[in-house]
Order: sequence, then C-alpha cells, then structure tokens
Amino acid sequence: MVTSIRHQLQLFVTQIHSPQGQHYQCLEIDICGELQPSTLSHLELPKNLDFNQGIVLWGSAPTWLYSHLIKRCQSAPWLGCYNILLGGFVVVASRHSAMVPGDCYRLMNHDQCAAILIGGSPNSGKSVLCHALDYTLNQSVPDKQIHLHRAQWDGEGNWYAQMKNRPLADELNRRYRAEKSDRFFLFHGDAVSNIRQDMELVLVDFGGKPKPDDIILLHRCTHYIIISSQPDDIPEWHNFCRKRGGLKPLAVIHSVLDERLDVLQEKPYLEIIAGPWERGKTFTVPDILLEKVLALSKT
Repeated sequence: MVTSIRHQLQLFVTQIHSPQGQHYQCLEIDICGELQPSTLSHLELPKNLDFNQGIVLWGSAPTWLYSHLIKRCQSAPWLGCYNILLGGFVVVASRHSAMVPGDCYRLMNHDQCAAILIGGSPNSGKSVLCHALDYTLNQSVPDKQIHLHRAQWDGEGNWYAQMKNRPLADELNRRYRAEKSDRFFLFHGDAVSNIRQDMELVLVDFGGKPKPDDIILLHRCTHYIIISSQPDDIPEWHNFCRKRGGLKPLAVIHSVLDERLDVLQEKPYLEIIAGPWERGKTFTVPDILLEKVLALSKT
C-alpha cells in the first residue's frame, strides 16, 4: 500500500525481520520532489499501517516531517526512528514496558554483504552485463559465494541469456513474465535482504526505468552500476540511486555497439566506454570493472 502527496512524498508499509528474530512494521519515507510543510495537511497514512503494532520510521526526511509522522502515529504501542549509522532504530516514544525511549535495536546484521544494483536505459545491454559479470565472477573466484538476483518485470533470468533458440526464449519470456503487483518489489526487497546475510556479494538486476515503488528495493542495496547507451539518461539514474537511495556509485558504463574499451576515469567511481554487449556472445567484462566489483566482496 502506497500513499503520496502529488508525487512529492510517498509512504510504504513493509515488514522488517531483525537478526534477533523479531518482526517490525516499517513506514518507509521517500521524498521525490520539493516538499513544503504546508502540504502535510493533505497527507494520508497508508491504509495497511497497523496501529496495534510498533512502527519504525525509515528514510531520509526533514525533522519537521518526522515530528509530524510521530504525532500521527502516537496511538501505536511504540515508535522508533531508523539510524543508518547504527544499523537499527532508536525508540522515540513508547507505551510498551519492554520498549524504552532511547534504546537502540538492530534491524540488520552488520556483516551483511554488499548488494550492487545494476540499472540503465532500455536496450543498453543491462541483462547481458549482469549475466557476463555473474559468469566472470564465478569463473574467477569460484570459492566465493556470489548471487545474481533478477528483480525485474520481464523475467529475463540467466536461462534467457543462455538459450540459443532466441524465438523460443522470447516467446517463453513473453508468456511467463511477471504481472504487475504491489507486492512485487516488497517481495524482492525482502529477498535481497535475506540473500545478503548468506552470500559474499549480491548483484541485483534492476529492470526498467526508475519508478516510485522501486524505492523499496533501492533501500536494500549498497552500491550501483549504470549501463546506458543514452548519455542524457545517466543523471536520472544518479539521482535515483545516489540522492534518493543513498547508494554509492561503483561504475558508469557508456554502452556502445562496436568493440571498444576507453577508461574515462577511475575515481570517485569508474567510468568507461565499452562494448559490444551482445546477447549470446558477450560472456566477460573488462578486468578494470571486475576488480572494482571484487573489491566489495567479503574477505
């Protein structure tokens, strides 16, 4: 369930599972435009927000918005505010004897591995890059536990990249692609969180263009790679991943059709012109990109 104020502010309700085995209700905040305090008079809370449970406020937002939401949610047994530096939430209000204001509770394991979101403009070779990177990593470091998670509507898993019968692959993909659902990104967000506890590195194939609901999955990742054949689209992806999601940029790949590798910069993130990214033909990635990705894996 999502609520919004003219697409400037969106609120999502998700369930968080702590390392201690506890379950918390999370009210995620996503600000996607210029928000003024005067607009709060029109704000409606999600209908599936359960005031019989504790509520954790999660997201980057001004203090006045947090104060407003705390006031609106004060009928809940307790309220907490997430702190990314602590990896948990701090109780700010409580009518529950076991939840004392000021106490901090961890929501995530500190030893969770990195999760790299891979996104970019359509028809730029993103799915080919994901498969090639996954294949190269598993060939280069077979002892490491690396997982490629496909979180996209079109259902283009590794099977799609590997099939030689392209007409059949296209037909199967068309027939069995996911139906749009409010639960889609909630499911994949939880999946990424769970996978990060057991793997040494997670690659997240992020399908399509950034959309409001995607912020749920975005918050579960730590870094991002952009691959795009359209230079004008790259600032939008930076804004989505870095400004809205707080992710760290790892690489930007300017996708081209010819065989090419030009390194434009290595810091603060890798930027290259590379190609081609051909389905069924490209199974490796440039060494310089491989090194950047491997540097994030658990040692």
